[in-house]
Amino acid sequence: MNEMDRLAPPVAGAQRLHRHRSASATPSFRGWSAGVASGERVRPVVAWVTIVLIYRQTFAAPIRAFLPFLWYVPDVLMAGALLAIAGAGLRDKVVPVLVSVGALALLVAYSLLSNSGYAVALAVRGLGYMLLAFFAGLGLRRGDRLLPVALVAAAGISIAGVYYDALFSVPWAGLTFEGVGGTAEAARQWSADGSRRLSGLGIASTDTSVIIAAGTLVLLGLTQNRLRAPSTLFCAAALHALLLTTQKATAGWLITTVLVGYVSPLVAFRRAGFHAAALLRPLGVLGLGASMLVPPVFAGFDFSAALRVNAATLDQRMVEVWPRVLPHLFDVPQLLLGFGLGGIGPTGARPDLVMIDNMFLYTALTLGLPAALALFALAARALLATPLRDGTDFAALALVTLLALNGITANIVVAGAVGSIFLGYAVGALLRSLRRTRSRRHFGAAAPAAATG
Repeated sequence: MNEMDRLAPPVAGAQRLHRHRSASATPSFRGWSAGVASGERVRPVVAWVTIVLIYRQTFAAPIRAFLPFLWYVPDVLMAGALLAIAGAGLRDKVVPVLVSVGALALLVAYSLLSNSGYAVALAVRGLGYMLLAFFAGLGLRRGDRLLPVALVAAAGISIAGVYYDALFSVPWAGLTFEGVGGTAEAARQWSADGSRRLSGLGIASTDTSVIIAAGTLVLLGLTQNRLRAPSTLFCAAALHALLLTTQKATAGWLITTVLVGYVSPLVAFRRAGFHAAALLRPLGVLGLGASMLVPPVFAGFDFSAALRVNAATLDQRMVEVWPRVLPHLFDVPQLLLGFGLGGIGPTGARPDLVMIDNMFLYTALTLGLPAALALFALAARALLATPLRDGTDFAALALVTLLALNGITANIVVAGAVGSIFLGYAVGALLRSLRRTRSRRHFGAAAPAAATG
């Protein structure tokens, strides 16, 4: 029994019997997801397409500047991979696959009633990123290193890009990157009035910061959660690069996560490993709770004046954005159904809801308040209850915690594509240990029956 087996809570006999019965039911969503995750044909495809999507965002600026015809190729690959996942489930005639597709179709139909087709398409694409990355994380098996190493390499490339951009002038420094068809609503300027607005190799500073922070946490998982000299140097370079970007808040959340998840065991427990799970779990739940509570509690609060610091971005959220956004939460029918996919954001039809900068507010305004509360409650339950058995599981817990904290003042769900990808990957990787535990219980309970039969 390893360290994480000892940390896993005991399961009562009745719960074990209930889970065995539910796991033995066929067809089932659990069996479908496990089959897709372990399938030797679908699993590598899902992993490689996820890597392609991440590296498309890693090198977003040079691709958009010099090879724009390649920009949407990964989206075509993503659609094919999602069809392969659905096909793997439909071959077993799994009803939940049809239910899930039907629910998505209804959501898209409701969204198209009041939102433009282009905006809905962009939102569906972001949802596709999240679903694909979820199955990529769910399909990770013990010893798999391809996807984690690719995430670390992307972080290293992004760090090098930030340093190069800070020291020299990138060839695309004067460009303005626009959406498809020249949509000015989605335009991103690399620089304005002589000051740099973006940094690194991506066209969204949030993308670059999430790639760096996530890759750093994955590296710590690959090194068995021990702060060795190479991982310590990587952490230092990552934090310094984040401070050079326009997303300095991510550096603070990365520092918090690393201190709680990787430094505290050395100080409090005098040993490395997974002991800080007891601290990371409530920290992630705290991030989810703060994402819900901070906007209404601090709306209108002048942060800079109260603390005598210069925090213009925080003041913008608290004084300008959140007081304007919060009343829409209680409008009917938006209270129950939300504005739908594509209803808010840079390409949405509501100019007063362009900048949300909060994960919970965006989810609630998109899907409705009841759905947002349910999703956040499920996320909190997963953070508190999912067993951890290796460095990959622990890195996923740390990554979900980081994204939950970052979601307080950033809409990481639709910020570029990286937020959606890493959120899906982290949740999938976190839940893979639960899938593995349930499958082992199922086979362990089925073996005596087979022997006696």
